[in-house]
Amino acid sequence: MQASSLPEYPNTFEAMSPLETADRLPLGGGLFIKQEILRMLPQVEAVLLDVDGVIVNVAETFRVVVCEAAQFYCEQFLGFERDGRLIYPSEVELFKRAGGFNNDWDVTLAVVLLAIAKSLRYETKNPRRLREWAPTLEEFTDEIARRGGGLSVAEAYVLEYLDSPTLRRELSLQWNQRTIVQIFQEIYAGNQYCKRLYGFDPEHVQSEGYVDKERVLLNPRLIPPSVKLGVLTGRTLEETRLVLQRADLTDLIPEGHWVTHDDGVQKPDGRALALLAERLRFRLAIYVGDTLDDWRTVCRYRELRGAGRSKVIGCLVLTGAAGAQNQTLFLEQGAEIVAPDVNAVMTFLGTMLR
Repeated sequence: MQASSLPEYPNTFEAMSPLETADRLPLGGGLFIKQEILRMLPQVEAVLLDVDGVIVNVAETFRVVVCEAAQFYCEQFLGFERDGRLIYPSEVELFKRAGGFNNDWDVTLAVVLLAIAKSLRYETKNPRRLREWAPTLEEFTDEIARRGGGLSVAEAYVLEYLDSPTLRRELSLQWNQRTIVQIFQEIYAGNQYCKRLYGFDPEHVQSEGYVDKERVLLNPRLIPPSVKLGVLTGRTLEETRLVLQRADLTDLIPEGHWVTHDDGVQKPDGRALALLAERLRFRLAIYVGDTLDDWRTVCRYRELRGAGRSKVIGCLVLTGAAGAQNQTLFLEQGAEIVAPDVNAVMTFLGTMLR
């Protein structure tokens, strides 16, 4: 089989109207697949997996840690009052939809960045009041999305918001990115895993962490035996190693089939997917993610020279933190497969590969 014999697929990331989602076949159990993609499935050679929201449920871990880390830093390092929350776990989805925030460290940095900027502008360190005043989290993320997404865009916007050189200098002094990320790591890993995952003992936070609260979603018994498996994740190498061990997947997905934060290229950059394609050497694969940035990664990969030699179908599942609320959004944004979870994808693919 030559790559050129595979059906062509769209290579742009464009919003679709509800009427345009009608080309997906509802196959029962909440599974939707574009008709032209359905014909390609018997030729699939690999399944590429995101970790968070696909292999494990992180709704009660990473998104909670974002909130706790931002709150801890602002209270303990900047003297914010203990009156109200800067952000709630459900609001992390605002950053995910804005794009460019695949890494939860970046979400935490952006939350703290906005909190500091507003505290300087309004001359208060009361979180409850700051939440109410513009720009709200929703207004902030809407503007980030309009400008293209990501932490660098958030920073540029905040610098515009603070039109005084004095306030900008104060912002740079208060926004200690290294310390914020370290606090995130300590809260997530806890005393038990911090040294293993990040190479240091907790300095600021002593706790049991959140690692043990992650619940495995993928049933290895449902994986079709003929497919290669790979992982594309924003997690670090050691975080990936730990989660795959806990999910009993290290034998099925060897380290040579991982692309992680340590590889230096992050979603939604299509080069991350290209690197994984180079390592697995497939002709047709499915990438299973749970956010719009995962779909953007597929679309941007297709724009790269040579991507046609290793074609990738984009699949989004509804086991991310927002759950089934994302179904309409994913369909309207063009995802070629939308499924309730990764097990539904594996089960259906298994029937197509027999």
